[in-house]
Amino acid sequence: MPVKAPMLGKQPAPPVGQINGTDRPVGPPLPVQKLRQPGRSKRPLMLALMVLLMVVSALAAWFFVQKSTERVAVVGVAQDVSWGQEIQASDLVAVEMVPDPALKPVSWDQRSTLVGQLAATDLQTGMLLTARSVTDVQIPPPGKALVGVLVKSGQVPVTPLSPQDQVLLVPADQQAAPPAASAAAAAAAAPVEAEVYTVGATDANGTRTVDVLVPQASAAQIASAAAAGRLAIVLVPRS
Repeated sequence: MPVKAPMLGKQPAPPVGQINGTDRPVGPPLPVQKLRQPGRSKRPLMLALMVLLMVVSALAAWFFVQKSTERVAVVGVAQDVSWGQEIQASDLVAVEMVPDPALKPVSWDQRSTLVGQLAATDLQTGMLLTARSVTDVQIPPPGKALVGVLVKSGQVPVTPLSPQDQVLLVPADQQAAPPAASAAAAAAAAPVEAEVYTVGATDANGTRTVDVLVPQASAAQIASAAAAGRLAIVLVPRS
């Protein structure tokens, strides 16, 4: 079959195709437009901010953990020190502790301020020392006298005495004073309030010496009776 040559000066006929059973011209396919993904350009910035936030959070957590476990050296008691005794360097020991605002112990680098001071109370092994644990008030204080009382079994309670215990010194051979007795004799027979300073060890004879603080005005009377072994010690409640 002979093929007809296209006529010059005429546009070629558009292609024809079947659409729903009808011959219709088919045009060129329309270009497909790509959908733009919103916010895609901001993703790197958001990721960077998230990473930065994670790093800051980790650093903050590390900082608080370090602060909560940080320890400082403070002054503790290495061995018992009785009230009124002078504190020696060997009585002190460094103790590591986590800082607590409720506690005010003396820092270890300030321990030299405690050496040579007197214990303001009984210091037990393991205690932390504060500025109020020591004093520079000498023993005996003004108005008081320190007297040693020699006692034996039956003149002192079986209950151990401790420094700062309040006691009464009672003449052991006290007898009823006659009606005409002088005021001085009656005063000599009256019990005297005292405070235990320290307690000595019991010797082979079962006697021991208890150092007590008494009013200075009664010191001579107490010393005379104590030397003769005529005083009994009575433990009373602390005031």
